[in-house]
Amino acid sequence: MKKSYAVIGLGRFGYSVARELANNNADILAIDKNEENVAAVADFINNCAICDSTKKKDLEDLGFKSIDHAIIAIGNSLEASILTTINLKSLGVNEITVRVDDSDYKEIFKTLGATSVIIPEEASAISLANRIISDTFLDFYKINSDYSIVQIKVSQDFTEASIISLGVRQKYLISIIGIIRDAVFKIPEGQDNIKGGDILLVIGKKQDIRKFDNFVNGE
Repeated sequence: MKKSYAVIGLGRFGYSVARELANNNADILAIDKNEENVAAVADFINNCAICDSTKKKDLEDLGFKSIDHAIIAIGNSLEASILTTINLKSLGVNEITVRVDDSDYKEIFKTLGATSVIIPEEASAISLANRIISDTFLDFYKINSDYSIVQIKVSQDFTEASIISLGVRQKYLISIIGIIRDAVFKIPEGQDNIKGGDILLVIGKKQDIRKFDNFVNGE
């Protein structure tokens, strides 16, 4: 079942997260108190609204009980971020990512129920969006407008096979530049096998990497 996402706060950071999620064809609800910020994302997100996230009833009315992952990108108001986190937790949102500007507040938000806390200087919006949209993307590095390097966790159910037998380059147009197994990193050769539980360092175009990810994770 396709996961649903909500981006709360559509300033520069929230806008970038929403934009990248939209680029990945995610199911997104985007909200902000500011009408201009909402209008800015309306061109690429159909489900957006002017809303005060500190009011639990307003979030409930917008259907936040069915949201799988909410990203709080308010940034300029600690109080609003705290109240929003509490509201989302009480509405049963399973995953809550909070953007904060000060690392001193990380533990506070963890205590309130945030599953992850992001400091903009530590993780770009584009990297965040690509990691949260895939349960198997452990990290994401954008090289340029076309190519990225991604760490992919291979499903434990994957049937062991060599890189060359899978025709990775020919079929998926990607290259496996590293394998991490039992915390040991190796630069692989064609005859090396991919096993369930491996972490693969893959380079290629994002759409090709996703096809390969779907293959090794049985989607």
